[in-house]
Amino acid sequence: MLDIVTLSVSGGAKDAADLAAWLDEEDDLRGLVRREPGPVPEGALGGELQQLVVSLTSGGVVTAVASVVVAWLRRRTGSVTVRVTGRDGFELEVRAEQVRNMDSEQLRAQVDQLVSAAWPDGARRELGEGDGGE
Repeated sequence: MLDIVTLSVSGGAKDAADLAAWLDEEDDLRGLVRREPGPVPEGALGGELQQLVVSLTSGGVVTAVASVVVAWLRRRTGSVTVRVTGRDGFELEVRAEQVRNMDSEQLRAQVDQLVSAAWPDGARRELGEGDGGE
């Protein structure tokens, strides 16, 4: 069974679309990010973008997703939250206010926290733990 995470953005469809565009720019994520619309309101032709679903094919993909989410949040103004939800029920929220003023070491720790939450065992193995990888 393929592992997936769902990304929900508090800012609504416009912010979700913007995050999707950032994810699409990452070579490692091409073809792995699916946009899911919400319910279609009566009389409308379609629903607004509600969430993003990312297929986790490797620890490298998880790291790329986490890095893009943190970088995207750093660029946001105001209060924006990304909720990361996994198939196994884990849930983690990252807020723009948390990452906006972090230094590089703190940002790396935030990315590592997201990776560990989304891919508890596989990411460390894929990233080369024990093979001289950091």
